Amino acid sequence: MRGWMKCCLFVAAGATLAVAGARETFAATQAGPCGEPGAAAPAGAPPDRLTIVLAGDAAFNTQGAKVEAKGMQKGKDVTSFADLLAGVAGEANGDLAFVNLDTVVTDRNNLAPEGKGRVQVRSHPAALKALIDSGFNLFSLANGHAYDYGPQGIEETLYHLAVANGERPIAFAGIGSNFDEATRAGCLEIGGAKIGFSAIGNLTGARPQSRATEDKAGQANYSDQPDFAAVVDKLVAMPADYRILSIDYGKEGAVVPDERQLTDWRKFAVEEKGIDLIAGHHPQVAQGVELNGKSLIFYSLGNLLAPGAEPSRWGLCRDYGLIAKVHLARIDGAWKVEAIEAIPLTRTQVRPERFTANEGTKRIHALNHLAAALDDGANVKGVRFTPRPDGSGLYCADGAAALGGEIGTLCQGWQPAPEPDKTLAAIIDSACADKPLSAKPTIARRKPQRRQAPSSGPFGAAGPSFR
Repeated sequence: MRGWMKCCLFVAAGATLAVAGARETFAATQAGPCGEPGAAAPAGAPPDRLTIVLAGDAAFNTQGAKVEAKGMQKGKDVTSFADLLAGVAGEANGDLAFVNLDTVVTDRNNLAPEGKGRVQVRSHPAALKALIDSGFNLFSLANGHAYDYGPQGIEETLYHLAVANGERPIAFAGIGSNFDEATRAGCLEIGGAKIGFSAIGNLTGARPQSRATEDKAGQANYSDQPDFAAVVDKLVAMPADYRILSIDYGKEGAVVPDERQLTDWRKFAVEEKGIDLIAGHHPQVAQGVELNGKSLIFYSLGNLLAPGAEPSRWGLCRDYGLIAKVHLARIDGAWKVEAIEAIPLTRTQVRPERFTANEGTKRIHALNHLAAALDDGANVKGVRFTPRPDGSGLYCADGAAALGGEIGTLCQGWQPAPEPDKTLAAIIDSACADKPLSAKPTIARRKPQRRQAPSSGPFGAAGPSFR
């Protein structure tokens, strides 16, 4: 293996690399690779405001379809990746923007799938470029499709994320060429503020061979408590000002977090370990949002883009994905959640976009209904969003309007969320009844193969530059 390629795979769990030259970005503030320990801090005062955008699962192909650089092909029709994201263009406009990359990333159509009788998804690296061009720079790779093409698919995904990172600073985590890499945290720096990021999920298809080992590519297993603790502890040990943990877990269609989520996420990761923000995904539907002291938990963001997964058949409480914008302010040296925007998305099976104002408002009330069940009467509070005229929702902390800037503007005149009328409340109560979906995977195993550097690709260069 060439030296630079080996380096790519070594940093697979998300360590950001040097980037040659300044590049334009959607983000409000330029994100860059975290400096080496002991390096001089950036000149000037660190930021006192940050906006973090969160989106759920994203894939860019249907089951078994060939990957094409020009876009997603369905029959004779081809839709460019930019067109697939056009309905949410401009939404990933934070300093950081997160998405769960729920797919193998590869430009190859000769990869052998791992197992039979289940959905296997692969997406062309040009789709990754479209996400980055839209503003996304935090990528979870630990999910139910990470191992769809076995260890070789893991190496393919790592390779293309490393190449992308050489073009523009991103952080990615959750899979690796071995267990150490799969549990390693990534980092991005914004004006001197270091943001640590890590990811874990259940094994693809619950197959034990998809777990990374000392000498085999894969991911850590969320259902294995020592694996989960290893990921959390590495993230906590990283020198960072704010820490984000992505978790891919849950029953498809379940809108209420289960006891494992409350124990692992709320009690262990947040209350015991102090993780600042948890971004949950996998159920394909949105779940309630929780504030726990200074920490914030999104139990499930639902889908951003899942081709072929038609959500409207699931009813009002399950037919939308969620984009969230978390606005942080540094107060007395600590980052606090001062405002949260919630944007319900429709048409997540083909071209995600906002609902009409009236329909979006209904989903905000459904989200509030789910949040009410999270209250514990003490420190934990489900987040209620006040519907806005455009169908999105807004939460503001006490005193946020007095902070000035974007947060102050957002929160001027904000009032707590009203209750829906009785008719809508009854519809939501019925729609949010527990009725999770399920599927059974099959098991198989294949031997990985390593890649060589491409001569060209959607990112232009044959490979990233390294420091």
